[in-house]
Amino acid sequence: MADIRATRIFESPTDAAYFFGYFNTPQVSADGTRLLALRVSRFDRVPEPDDVAEVGWFEIGTAAPVFHKIGESTAFNWQQGAMLQFLGPDFDTRVIWNHFDGSAYRARILDLRSGEHRDVPAIYSPFPDGKAAVTVDFERHAWCRRGYSYGNVMKPEKNVPVVSGDAIWKVDLETGRSRPIVQLSDMMRLCPHSSMDGATHYLEHTTVNPSGSHFVFLHRWRHDNGIHSRLLAANSDGGDVRILNDSGRMSHFCWASDTVLLGYGGRANAVNALRRNRALLKMIFRPLMPFYKRMVKDSSGLAKSLTGDAYYLFDVENPGQLRLVAPSMRAEDGHPAMLPGGRHFVTDTYARAAHGQRPRLFVVDLETDTHQVLDELGSISAYDETPVRCDLHPRVSPSGDIVSIDTMDGGWRRVYAYRLERA
Repeated sequence: MADIRATRIFESPTDAAYFFGYFNTPQVSADGTRLLALRVSRFDRVPEPDDVAEVGWFEIGTAAPVFHKIGESTAFNWQQGAMLQFLGPDFDTRVIWNHFDGSAYRARILDLRSGEHRDVPAIYSPFPDGKAAVTVDFERHAWCRRGYSYGNVMKPEKNVPVVSGDAIWKVDLETGRSRPIVQLSDMMRLCPHSSMDGATHYLEHTTVNPSGSHFVFLHRWRHDNGIHSRLLAANSDGGDVRILNDSGRMSHFCWASDTVLLGYGGRANAVNALRRNRALLKMIFRPLMPFYKRMVKDSSGLAKSLTGDAYYLFDVENPGQLRLVAPSMRAEDGHPAMLPGGRHFVTDTYARAAHGQRPRLFVVDLETDTHQVLDELGSISAYDETPVRCDLHPRVSPSGDIVSIDTMDGGWRRVYAYRLERA
């Protein structure tokens, strides 16, 4: 592959802890001058309802970065932050983030030029034109994925296997109106598995394609032997739902083009088919689990070979078809984000000190199936593989030449940014 050099151009100061959240999200403005961040006073536990994250931005390229506060949020988590990001279509003048107003989860849209703001229902993924977003029920999500949700509202009636009326909603960011467009009940009837029976079901990880014509999401259910993750695509209004991967194993993904998705997961095989059959789970798989865990380390190359885990390309126009890419990275589950042109993507590895693994930032060439390390960082080993861990979660700027990450390099929660250049 053509050699790509990453030069670190920004480090958040150490006067407080700074972070951003999820990968594949516009943290840097389109003109490459401003970087969004959340500022907190502590990061040694899961955020509690009274914890406050200050919302603000830094100017990139200054010798002594100054945090410009623009708001606050008590609705945030370490993995996804507060869904803070620059809003389209220009990804430069407006910012959006989630917060809790004392009674409900809301999203604040702030115009950085005028200072004017307004609130709409909390969002998960905005459309590129900045006029709408898709979202989930964060009150339900708190019971399913606490590390990826907010704890301000904990309604016991939503702590059940299936919540009636649960759905993916589409939010009009101009009027604030929202409507359900993908019903959970419909997803449970779509090519059902026996492992769905009695399982806890939820929807999450919505991601909109570059043109805004489609979005993808995960339908997950927690059953007798873990979690089944099904990857699906729908058009912008929730219609024409298609299953892209039903192996049961799907983690992180991003759009490689308007119709092709790049993601890390498993493929259909005998092992994954066994995991999704409830009867076989009880008779065969569960009794073998202690032996399996002793013989195969979690996330080892052998384990990934058995489940078929790797990076694949999924074609929305040809559901169910997938193409293996970057085989040399198949044991490295990470958070991919595409670079302009569709040939390269950046991704990362987890901090797993107990296994001798440091967090690393990679760039991968899809044409040559080769990769190179852009940076290797430190972590706080006591936090590795815990709810307060810090994944790098690489984010590519709209211009495509800046990559930003969260890190605990140097023993503190910080934000770094790099400029990418061909050597």
